[in-house]
Amino acid sequence: MQLTLKIALILVVLIYMFCILKAVKKKKMKIGYLIFWSIIGIGFIIAILIPNLVENVSKFIGFEMPINMIFSGAIFIILFLLFDLMIAVSKEHNKNVMLIQEISMLKKRVEELEK
Repeated sequence: MQLTLKIALILVVLIYMFCILKAVKKKKMKIGYLIFWSIIGIGFIIAILIPNLVENVSKFIGFEMPINMIFSGAIFIILFLLFDLMIAVSKEHNKNVMLIQEISMLKKRVEELEK
């Protein structure tokens, strides 16, 4: 890989890391996701700096081509995030149901007290 391409890729990853930190600072992202995305960013930097790392790891694991390992890893990460987000949505749904029930009970109580 050419030096200019390595430098450009590292700059892109550093901008990516800065955007993640900015999102956490503005409380748009949880700390857990910061750790997850930071590990991925650091992994990208390591893969960029160490020559033939992806090729050697893919051969060691048993993938025929490095791109197959990259796609498999990306699919795994997407499935992990999807699962994690579905858990978060389910928790929020349960909280909403509880809040709706509580509001309904409070409305009923207010109506009874007004009579």
